[in-house]
Amino acid sequence: MNQLSTVQAPLRISQADNYAGNFGEVYRSSAIFWAKNSDKLQTTIAISNYWKFKNKTEVSVVINVRDLNGKLQNRHRPLFEASEVYNFRPPASFEGSVEIEAFSNKNIRIPYAAVMAVYETDESVSMVHSYARAYAQHEIEDRRTICIGEESCWTLRDSASVFSFCVVHNGAQPQAPQRARLSIRNAQGRERSTEVLLAALAPFQTLVIEARTYFPDIAQWLDGGIGNGRFSFQLNGGFTRMLCAVSTQDESQLQVTHSNFDYSKHQTDKLDDTKAQAFMLTPPAPPGYLQEVVIYPDACPGNYRYRHLGQWCSLEKSVPLRIAVEPGSGADLRFDSEDGALPTRIVTGFRFSSAAGVLPAECSYGIFHHLRPKKHYSWMVASLRLPTRIYWVDAQATIGGCPEEAELVFSLYTEDKLEPAMKKLTKSQLPFANSILLDSLFPDADFAQGGFAYLSAWCAYGGLVFFSSLEKDRSITIEHSF
Repeated sequence: MNQLSTVQAPLRISQADNYAGNFGEVYRSSAIFWAKNSDKLQTTIAISNYWKFKNKTEVSVVINVRDLNGKLQNRHRPLFEASEVYNFRPPASFEGSVEIEAFSNKNIRIPYAAVMAVYETDESVSMVHSYARAYAQHEIEDRRTICIGEESCWTLRDSASVFSFCVVHNGAQPQAPQRARLSIRNAQGRERSTEVLLAALAPFQTLVIEARTYFPDIAQWLDGGIGNGRFSFQLNGGFTRMLCAVSTQDESQLQVTHSNFDYSKHQTDKLDDTKAQAFMLTPPAPPGYLQEVVIYPDACPGNYRYRHLGQWCSLEKSVPLRIAVEPGSGADLRFDSEDGALPTRIVTGFRFSSAAGVLPAECSYGIFHHLRPKKHYSWMVASLRLPTRIYWVDAQATIGGCPEEAELVFSLYTEDKLEPAMKKLTKSQLPFANSILLDSLFPDADFAQGGFAYLSAWCAYGGLVFFSSLEKDRSITIEHSF
């Protein structure tokens, strides 16, 4: 067995191809999620028929339920005859994966399915958008795959009461035994690494990896600080993005997000102007919550800096950088390069937290720059059972600013009605605080089954970015829209 780094070269990941939707002929889109149902945790995979209400494209959807070893348990086919939303809940006493596949007889352009998973415990709620998938055979043959795993941005919070884990999904072909490498970094930038001997992976096998298994003293080593994990591995026919999670030891709380590429190993393209800047904007945290921005380590080689509250600071790329955001305000950061062009990707995120002892929410995010295309249509998860808040930021530094008279159309799709509820507003009618509760936007909405819904937002101006949050007790989760 050889270490992956000796047999596989890092990849070049093109943001330009991503922006252009350059994925070839796409007649199948898919997503795979870790799912667990027990007496302490319930998983819901919230699926919308966005292919139809966004692009008027008919698809057939198949849900594949597999155990951790990749063995198929059952299949389901939501028909979207009575509604455009389907909430799937795996069997009781289950842990494994749920794969969503959508098939069409026309090019649907994007090969990943825009689906959300929601994880609920008695004391918490957390959600994450599609993070992993199994590639179609033609993608493999056309070499449009990323199966060399160089993943980072895994937040570690291990303590006496909390442990961290990640989840990896193999593709449709067996993966040979391998020597993977797991590294952890603490808040002071010190890093430790260990070899992880992985046995052969079966098709669609799901790996759940706890950091404490390989670093038994990780809680003492982090010493109350927040660390970062990265994992080097290989899959066969599977996209390498990981689910990243923190859980309390008693499993009463869970928070999840997803990993991102380790750009100190993988490469990405650069901006076409050495003087161009990039921006990160976040909405204000809701009342009763605090916010911090995180700039994850492992950026592309180069000397970058960020501006916050009028001060320029060098970007330290060996530690997860935490920046406190004033209550009632959103973050407004600016990035530039001190020795060349900025990379098109600098991986950032933000966190909402409430009381001590409540796990913070974490949303993986990113940066805006002039190459990022306009986006007119977005959709996001919503609920009336759990308080839902809708947020937006305006990428005015690169788009120009949303006119006050610009019209916005919100459509609320529920699992018990075929037609959505609609609300039209102008930008001037939106709250100045950049967020609104769903029941204020749709005061007469009624989810007969109390499940999750989807809210879409359309605006002719292409610079508004939307988010939605769910709350349960003092727990909150927030995710950006599709």
